[in-house]
Amino acid sequence: MILFFLAVVAMLELARALPLIPAFRALAACGQHAMRLLARRGVSDWGKERALRILSGRMFVRAMRAGGLLFATAAPVLVVLALDANWPEIAAFRSDWMARLALMPFTLGYAVLRWQVIPRVQRG
Repeated sequence: MILFFLAVVAMLELARALPLIPAFRALAACGQHAMRLLARRGVSDWGKERALRILSGRMFVRAMRAGGLLFATAAPVLVVLALDANWPEIAAFRSDWMARLALMPFTLGYAVLRWQVIPRVQRG
């Protein structure tokens, strides 16, 4: 149970440290730009196709970046789940819903403390 708690804490800290939300915002902005481009009138089809090809490349790069950041954020929990084969305690914890339910207040409490209480106290 402690190992899962530490993995969730590491995941929360990575989510806080990595630019995860801005990466997904940039991806959404690129998609909105493509939709605006499609809705424009008076632009030739050739110009739209060329611009959409460029935008699709940008969207691909931004999607890969956002996905990589998401994978990096989830990596601590994935590592703990990968240890499942070697440690029977982890397999037992994964299938025991009461243990996971008992872990939830600790992880939610940590998240609230880290993201809400500490910044407000530091601001004064």
